[in-house]
Amino acid sequence: MKALCIGRSDYNFFSNVDNFATESKKQVLSDVIEGSGGTGVTAAHLLGKYGAETYLGSVVGDDTFGNLIKKELERNGVHTEYMETGFDKRTSISMIITKKDTKDQIIYNINKEKLVLKKNEFQMLPDLIYSDGYDYGATLSAYNKFSDKITILNAKECTQEMVELCKYPKYIIAPQEFAEWVSGQKIDFDNSGSLVTVFSALLNRFVKKEIIVTLGSKGALYISNNQIRVMPGLASEVVDTTGSGDIFGGAFAYGLLQGYDLEKAITFANIAAGLSVSKVGIKESIPEINEVMNLFNQKYAAVQEQPAAPAPQADPNAQPPAGTPPVAQ
Repeated sequence: MKALCIGRSDYNFFSNVDNFATESKKQVLSDVIEGSGGTGVTAAHLLGKYGAETYLGSVVGDDTFGNLIKKELERNGVHTEYMETGFDKRTSISMIITKKDTKDQIIYNINKEKLVLKKNEFQMLPDLIYSDGYDYGATLSAYNKFSDKITILNAKECTQEMVELCKYPKYIIAPQEFAEWVSGQKIDFDNSGSLVTVFSALLNRFVKKEIIVTLGSKGALYISNNQIRVMPGLASEVVDTTGSGDIFGGAFAYGLLQGYDLEKAITFANIAAGLSVSKVGIKESIPEINEVMNLFNQKYAAVQEQPAAPAPQADPNAQPPAGTPPVAQ
């Protein structure tokens, strides 16, 4: 099975600290983990690591960090012939500093300009296309060229361009922030009716799409058999949540490549994302496939035969959008 991932490339530095630096004070970071990241890149890392024949369409700068990203991908078996180098350009860099006790983060992004592919003619026949929507032109070209294949968009940015791209793939992974932005409603976990309202708004906006709303540690919201359901997140000791949503997306893509139905693919992705938060970094926190499969087989192999996960109960006074499907009991 072949996968084509399209997305932004970043090089990241991670450090866990006891306290953030106070104003006008210098902070020396001696314990630093570094590695490549970006939603499409992380999915490619995971798929390559798990044995899928994976290609990445992305652009890196003409610098050391761009070369490191390519080498890391190739070590995971990812084909990089569709990666381009932006000559005289710089690779995007991020510094993620996490406070050990609270897990609060300060994130600095150095992104001088947007780097997008100049060539969109992918000369291969993928079974699956996965994109973060960062490169609109390359993503649209791939979706149109391979419209009969598995197509996934991980909608990470709240832009009208991303909304436009949502018209094309079969599967939309909508992070909570994107879901709230599109629906114009906030999710209140103390009022499960708000989950119904937000998800129903997405269903009405993106008709005939398979939508998964990721909720961080709360799990994922989706629809099955015309019922809105919540797949609970995996309980884990949290060290660093950076990249867990990107790992969810890559693992979801892997599940679909294995022929899993929607619930099983979400289950597999939830486990992978849940395991990832126990380690620092993004690529470094991708769990081994045997770790994921052990939990999948022990607890979730018969997911379709188990009772539905606790589902949101609508507020009796709320008025969800027309066409709202029933909620699983």
